[in-house]
Amino acid sequence: MAIMYLMATAQASAIENYLSFDAVLKACSEKTIVFGTDDKGHAVQIGENLDGYCRGVLEGSLATLAHSGYICLKDKQPTAEYLLSLILTYQNQSQSQEDDASVVIGAALKRAFRCDG
Repeated sequence: MAIMYLMATAQASAIENYLSFDAVLKACSEKTIVFGTDDKGHAVQIGENLDGYCRGVLEGSLATLAHSGYICLKDKQPTAEYLLSLILTYQNQSQSQEDDASVVIGAALKRAFRCDG
């Protein structure tokens, strides 16, 4: 009886921890437009910021993989925008159909931040 409970608990936990790669991509496509002023005091668009959820997933994945020793940053502190670029490039080149964000993001970051050599 206890074994069945543990199996059911593990399955529920796995379902709760699943993060869709499509959901991450959707969040990453939503950017905040940043405005400033020009020399004459007129409002002008000066850039864009990644969605906070997207930034959190990317930076959190990087920190988790680095802390656990799966990747080696070697004093690099990549921006969330750079991480997104790495992940999108990996997805396009690998033709990955995987929808588990942890699998795709993990593979892309492991490729970019190898610990060997």
